[in-house]
Amino acid sequence: CRECGHELAFSSDTIGTVHSRMALSGRNHTLPGGRRIRIQTFENPHGLQFEVVTFRKADVDKRWPAERHFSWFPGFSWTVASCPQCRAHLWAFQPSSWPATITSSAFESSDQTFLALIVKRLLSEDFASSLLITPKSFIS
Repeated sequence: CRECGHELAFSSDTIGTVHSRMALSGRNHTLPGGRRIRIQTFENPHGLQFEVVTFRKADVDKRWPAERHFSWFPGFSWTVASCPQCRAHLWAFQPSSWPATITSSAFESSDQTFLALIVKRLLSEDFASSLLITPKSFIS
């Protein structure tokens, strides 16, 4: 999490196969280590745009009931997900055919659910490492 530094997800949990026709745009991105991910841009009903990456799992709190209206992924309902430490806003998606309220264990054990994490709210490991500065006295 860019706000508080909490480790939300691992790059190995990204899923690049969740494409949406509702996306304003999409682009491929290569993470350090060579893993390729899909970044999609969406707009909410208030005109705010978000770049998101989809993950199979992440350490987030989810709040039900899920909402079918204004979903960026047709056939899926969305619910608010947030960082468990600072509550930074993210999203979780489940099939619209499911009940609006489910358990976290049902969400996490399904291969039909996913999370859409906002790129600007994520802190990548390589970026965090770049913030470490070696004191001049240690440099020979």
